[in-house]
Amino acid sequence: MVHGQKPQSMLDLSLACGRYEWTRGLWDGNVSPEGIDLSILEYHNPERFVRMANNLEFDACELSMGTYLATRFRPEQYPFTAIPVFPHRRFRHSYIYRRIDADIDTPQDLEGKRVGVVNWQTTTGIWQRGILREQYGLDTRSVDWHRVGSEIVPIEIPNEYSVTDLDPGGGTVPYMEELLRSGDLDAVLHPVPLQVPEAERLFEEPIAEEQAYFEETGIFPIMHAIVLKDELLAEHPWIVQKLYDAFENAKQECLRRLERPQWVPLLWADIHAERQRELLEDPWEYGLTETNRNVLNTLVEYAHRQGIADRRYDLEELFATESLEIGTFG
Repeated sequence: MVHGQKPQSMLDLSLACGRYEWTRGLWDGNVSPEGIDLSILEYHNPERFVRMANNLEFDACELSMGTYLATRFRPEQYPFTAIPVFPHRRFRHSYIYRRIDADIDTPQDLEGKRVGVVNWQTTTGIWQRGILREQYGLDTRSVDWHRVGSEIVPIEIPNEYSVTDLDPGGGTVPYMEELLRSGDLDAVLHPVPLQVPEAERLFEEPIAEEQAYFEETGIFPIMHAIVLKDELLAEHPWIVQKLYDAFENAKQECLRRLERPQWVPLLWADIHAERQRELLEDPWEYGLTETNRNVLNTLVEYAHRQGIADRRYDLEELFATESLEIGTFG
């Protein structure tokens, strides 16, 4: 074999995935899935989701869990299946913003207010609506929801929700920010940190709220999972374990870097990492562990209640058979 040439037995596989600290090993080549010649591609949200859901452009893809759940009742139209690798997780209390002059002091004050969402199936919104309802008693049916973008996968929002579609001509997130700035929205469920002088976070102490939420529920919200084309799973079922191992190895490499504060551009990084371990142990764990099952079952319940999932799926229906016990032992 010519030096640098891949073995003939290597499987070519394209992966669209975010460039995160815990996937850095895959991007820089320090970590490679055994037996796979990985071509890793960077597309930002939601372009990556649209390309996979509508065009099947990649062999493997990091996909929004909300969009994934919306595809499950049409598997022939969306022939891909998830494995329990979760590249993106985030607490979402701190991404709920209110206008300072909107007379909103508590979550229940959102009733009757104009609240913006990017679209209905975004995983951010699913978690935020579910948490506001379940943890804070907000009647989400009494909110005047305003949707600024189109759905990636068609869904039917239950009639019990009041949802107004706005002209998305200005984009989605920037357009929603402009509506909040102008006073056309009173609050937003936002996917990213917001920089609007007229607005502030709903929760004055968001970190305390998120820590209390975790201590009560054990949930660190899962946002995205890796999906694989069904034809690849059928022909090469072994790739499930190999991809899982590669993502896990890249994550462990990241965690080792966090133990070296001189490598991280954040003051007291080692103390923050230690505090994180004390509170959450391994919050980034992959696999269908007991902890992750709790998170995923809660998400499925919220998605069904909000009209994104057509029924309450068992996790065995959502994840590849070859992945059901990966990461759950030892």
